[in-house]
Amino acid sequence: MNLIQPDYQTGILGVINAWRQRLGLQVHHPADPQLSAWLNDHAWDQIVVLLIDGMGSRLMETMLDEESFLRRHQLKEVTTVYPSTTSAATTSVLSGKSPAENGWIGWHQYFKELNDSLILFMNRSYYGTHSYPDYSYTHIPFLNQKEELHQLGKTALELYPAFREGGAHSFDELCCQIAMHSQAQDAQFIYAYWDHFDSLMHAKGPSDPQCREELKQIDQRCRQLAAQLNPRTGLIILADHGQIDVDNINLKDDPELLDCLRFGPTVEPRGTAFFVKPGQQDSFVRQFEAKYGDWFVLKPSAQWLEEGLFGPGQPHPRTLEFLGDYFAVAIAESCIGLWENGKPPFKGQHAGLCVEEMMIPVIVVSNEDSE
Repeated sequence: MNLIQPDYQTGILGVINAWRQRLGLQVHHPADPQLSAWLNDHAWDQIVVLLIDGMGSRLMETMLDEESFLRRHQLKEVTTVYPSTTSAATTSVLSGKSPAENGWIGWHQYFKELNDSLILFMNRSYYGTHSYPDYSYTHIPFLNQKEELHQLGKTALELYPAFREGGAHSFDELCCQIAMHSQAQDAQFIYAYWDHFDSLMHAKGPSDPQCREELKQIDQRCRQLAAQLNPRTGLIILADHGQIDVDNINLKDDPELLDCLRFGPTVEPRGTAFFVKPGQQDSFVRQFEAKYGDWFVLKPSAQWLEEGLFGPGQPHPRTLEFLGDYFAVAIAESCIGLWENGKPPFKGQHAGLCVEEMMIPVIVVSNEDSE
């Protein structure tokens, strides 16, 4: 299995900060020169960023023909952030900062004051049933580019699936919304997000033929969208991560290791934080490496943070706290977690260091590209 570390010099942070620079926003990390050149050469009146969850560039290579619309218009491929997961990557997309800076690391994070792990996007307990309305957004807030643009007197919109009020019920509907706002030229910046492709791969595994067919339909609809754009709109299509087919290690079957922990594993099943009981560190490390060392690299969380795995910049005051005592990074096809209460593991997953998870496309499109 081919592995790759996140390249924060030439990766997704540069792409994000290229459009931030063009929009007149504060640049937190060096802007990508290729995307900056495309933006500056065309001087678009409107920039649209369409993020298709899970659409890694290596998946595109295996699922789409070389002459497909998305592959023909790929400017480059870059590494995403680590962990290669939506909550870390999309907050970077929205803020221009790294996961270390934002404190948004993974799907669910342990808040010591609650003694609970919250699913950040849903603000409810991962292991239990308790709800904590708006907790993640008020306790680890980040400045969204939409608000930044509004502060500068510029217009910005966000378009989401139907889990948000007024959101799209299909990818076709989302593209229709983008086209409508492009023709109206009623916003200088639009961020659009689509999640179904990622959800399908989680359920089926990315090697399932249904996932290939879904991506082909996305490709065809993006080609149609290009023809519907106002000539003054520049469209950037990218992803937050890819996916791989996985097997699952359920720590429910390892009571000896669980006995070393003061709370269940958190963050992601392929990038996992462990909170170890006092005096149990040596036992935990010895057991974990003996049992799971072929599939995961385990290090003290502070070491990973210092080595820059979670990105450059000044870490958020709570980042290290959220990473626990030790953090395990997947280097093979396995996931690790504590699955109970009827929560089955997925067949497809991400958040490890495999190239299929880490590499994402940067696709640039305009009305001129519709043929």
